[in-house]
Amino acid sequence: MVESKSYFIRESSGLIKQVSLTDAVLLNIGNLSIGEALYTSISPYLEKGGVLWLASIFALIFTIPEIIVYTIMTSKISRTGGDYIWISRNLSGGIGSIMAIMYLIQSASFFAIISFFSGASINSTLTTIGQVDKIPDLLYLANTIFVNPYNAPIINRLIFYGISASFFIIIILLNITKSRWGFSIVTALGIFSLSSLIIAMIAIGLSASDFGTKILPFLQTNNITNVIPKYSFLPPISIAATFSLLPLFALYTYPWINAGAAVSSEFKNNKIAKFNVILAVSITAILVTLGFLEMNLVAGYNLNLLAYPTFTYNFWTVAIAVASNPILQWIIGLGLIAWNFYTLSYGVVVFSRYVFALSFDRVLPEKFSEVNSQGSPIYAHLLDLTITLSLLLIPVFSLSAAASLYGTTILGASYLLTVMIAASIYGFKNKIKILKITGPLAALYLAFLTFDAGTNPIFGFMTPTGINDITATFVIVAFALGITIYLLSRYYNHKKGIDLSITFKEIPPE
Repeated sequence: MVESKSYFIRESSGLIKQVSLTDAVLLNIGNLSIGEALYTSISPYLEKGGVLWLASIFALIFTIPEIIVYTIMTSKISRTGGDYIWISRNLSGGIGSIMAIMYLIQSASFFAIISFFSGASINSTLTTIGQVDKIPDLLYLANTIFVNPYNAPIINRLIFYGISASFFIIIILLNITKSRWGFSIVTALGIFSLSSLIIAMIAIGLSASDFGTKILPFLQTNNITNVIPKYSFLPPISIAATFSLLPLFALYTYPWINAGAAVSSEFKNNKIAKFNVILAVSITAILVTLGFLEMNLVAGYNLNLLAYPTFTYNFWTVAIAVASNPILQWIIGLGLIAWNFYTLSYGVVVFSRYVFALSFDRVLPEKFSEVNSQGSPIYAHLLDLTITLSLLLIPVFSLSAAASLYGTTILGASYLLTVMIAASIYGFKNKIKILKITGPLAALYLAFLTFDAGTNPIFGFMTPTGINDITATFVIVAFALGITIYLLSRYYNHKKGIDLSITFKEIPPE
């Protein structure tokens, strides 16, 4: 074995062990995107006989092997970059580097479109409160300034760019100033977002006795229906329709549990590695499942089936409409908006750690693993800022191109699949029985999800008429960029007398 210091940038990462269990759990919940799941990422695709809360339970069950894998692997190898380290040390340094770079590009595009299309949540909040409380000024703002970004003229898209860019710059600067502040922002936004969601659930529950009366004006104003359909909690369940919802939960919510692992070298103690994933997924499963279950119990399945596909009627807008209290309406509405920025805040932290890990391995330039006196990888954050602000320009000039970026989910799914393969190899090498079982099971499930992300038109890579050219081009470019960066880094380091293949045989220092 070679000495670590000969192949890594330095003998210590320079990052600070300051991440608590609460921080790690809320970092993962930001990744799991509960708020977005209850907004419009899943429910509009409900088909007759499909049951959303049941599909949520199925998705949770199928994710259990992955949960076990992440818990064990994080406990065994707690390093910055998390699953990138697992792939590069157990499968191949080249594969790990290429897949991580592809994942970073996909993540940056995801954060950019989440940031830009957060305007939809602002529009929903202003419109719903304006309609319910008959406030013309709010409707004016919703119709002229904070219009739905999916139909916005370029001047309004520039406004959304300004809002998104400003927030992103502020978050980056706070992370750079002090790394602890980055985690504190995620935790604070997470607590507020979760609290607002629980308040929304209470508001819907309290409206049960006169729900029809309270919701009908909202339905009529939005031309959804003039008559509340006959109440039914459950339809004749269609297993096919319910399982057709499974990939939506799987690709938009449950499998994204890698945030904690990415910062695991900063955990205060090993207990955090053992419990952060299971707690985050449990909270997510409870809230998402209960949210959709409550909508069936209170609103009735038939109304939901009729109204969900409009993209106007969803858990959040229903909660605002029936809250009957301006303060509660604004708390719920601001909570909906906060979920988007919560997701962005977690992304800033996690993105920088993957960049840091790649730099520490000398795959990316050494500058990106420099940290300041407050333990912040300043240049990794600046790279994130540059890439995201650039990608944010895409929806300004082309909404169709921006929407096509949702189809890059296939890159994220393939990355998680590679992680499960690497974990399986680690399990067999080290004779860890549970990994020898759960690793392959999780890999099979993620192989199915990767296939579905590439063939199901809902996810955007494939359209009813064929492959989405914009999405395919983005995926090919991301793959080519990953290969190019890895080959250049290997060549550059070889000239300096450093063999990256040996680097990838070592676990990086903490």
